[in-house]
Amino acid sequence: MSQPIVPKIDYIEEKKDGEAYRKIDAEICGMLPNLPKEKGWTSEDLVQYQGFWIYPTFALKAAVQLQHHFNLFQTTGSSTSAACGSLPMYFLATLPKSGTTWLRALMFATLNRSLYDAASPHHPLLTTGPHDCFPILEMDNMLGNHDHSRPVTSLDHDQHDDRDGGDAMIDNYVPPTSTTQLFATHLPYSLFPKSVTTSSSTYGVSKFVYICRNPKDVFISLWKFGSKVKAVNTGLAPFSLEEAFELFCRGVCPYGPYWDHVLGFLKASLEMPEQVLFLKYEDLKKEPSANVKRLAEFLGQPFSEEEESKGVVQQIIKLCSFENLSSLEINKTSRTQQYFVKANIVVENSDFFRKGQVGDWKNFFTDDMAKRMDQIIDEKFSGSGLTFANL
Repeated sequence: MSQPIVPKIDYIEEKKDGEAYRKIDAEICGMLPNLPKEKGWTSEDLVQYQGFWIYPTFALKAAVQLQHHFNLFQTTGSSTSAACGSLPMYFLATLPKSGTTWLRALMFATLNRSLYDAASPHHPLLTTGPHDCFPILEMDNMLGNHDHSRPVTSLDHDQHDDRDGGDAMIDNYVPPTSTTQLFATHLPYSLFPKSVTTSSSTYGVSKFVYICRNPKDVFISLWKFGSKVKAVNTGLAPFSLEEAFELFCRGVCPYGPYWDHVLGFLKASLEMPEQVLFLKYEDLKKEPSANVKRLAEFLGQPFSEEEESKGVVQQIIKLCSFENLSSLEINKTSRTQQYFVKANIVVENSDFFRKGQVGDWKNFFTDDMAKRMDQIIDEKFSGSGLTFANL
């Protein structure tokens, strides 16, 4: 039987490396007071690190440890390198509120379709929220599995096992072999070390799937999400629409500036199309079948003629649709995303399902807001070839 795509591997096992990570923690504590700081959308603050606004707890620690970790791995000569170096790493990269939840589900269902039939009543996505199907790089490791002897990419993750008819959730179940490591991340492309992003990586093939969404819709979705989460987790009043808009236009938003984040992955996709797939949310909404097939081919698992004739593509699209996922009990009433739970951050599964529409910004923007945003978009993306229809 085919094995599921699972993300569990220890790159550095030697205890001596624990000291290196303790030094990184000390470095982070030393740099924090000197980093530019702004009010946060879902937390108290954001800090600016290497040009991007990130959370001063898990995201900053993940970024620094990720950069240091792969450099350490190159120089320590870990005994696991030979065994692990050929395993490909697939990253789902997004700015928050750009279609992350939808693409998580699509990637999981597509990559694991030989193990989990998309039409099965026992498919994991029917009983597990998309955010629990595979880990987010910067949260699970830094908070849930923080251990100085285990690096940023060492993961424990619950996996479904369909061998008993699909009803079992096996804690920390990892199959005997794994062909791919699958992670989600909001980190910008520039914060990944070259050992991950270059085609000659010592760690095997690394591929990024990036989804970009109209910044106007991203802004509204982020503002709505932040308004819920910030009040619950900090007791602070959420931003007004006007205050949030000013921050977004200045580039101050989680993992922003928006334009820099998008352009980093766009540039990489043009230079290395075999390693970075750049998708647009609006295109995925308009032509889901063509884009899911494009996704599968990029990930090395193209749909066969037999699969297409049997309607497997459409089954995956239906399974992962906003209408289906948002109607599931697990996504209406539960709080199962383990990364937030471990970080003591309260986020309901339902918070990830608002409308899933294109053009909802029109219900909130004034004419002046739309004009200002259009001017910024024209300026920031001039010459990039990237455009956003005024939908």
